[in-house]
Amino acid sequence: MMPITGTYRHTLDSKNRLFLPSRHRDALGSPIVIYPSIRDHSLKVCSVEEWEKYVGKIENLPTKDREKAMRFFNENADTLVPDSQGRIVINQGLVDFSGISGTAVIVGCGKSVEIWSVEEYDSLKAESDVDALRETLESFGL
Repeated sequence: MMPITGTYRHTLDSKNRLFLPSRHRDALGSPIVIYPSIRDHSLKVCSVEEWEKYVGKIENLPTKDREKAMRFFNENADTLVPDSQGRIVINQGLVDFSGISGTAVIVGCGKSVEIWSVEEYDSLKAESDVDALRETLESFGL
């Protein structure tokens, strides 16, 4: 799979439809899985294959933790097929979780895509510390 790259801004319409860039759709394939991030208020979008790898790791957790994690992800995740115009319909629970209204930011992240509210993404970018990231990457030989 080619790395998914690039950042785009598209409108979430009144029916919660969002256009996914064709290069992202092509790389992800169809259907796709959309789910809430556990680390922030973004939405993650990945191929079914990547989703199965992710959930497979959760299966190895102790029972109580596994049940909590599976409940969180599966009650909020959705499997989608983009329509003929390249749009996906994001369920209201995920829209509420992400805080997206109006415009969304769509970010390619290698094997997945993140979807952010403009406010959350702009705040994240403003807080980015490129020097600290460089130091971290260099400590791993990158």
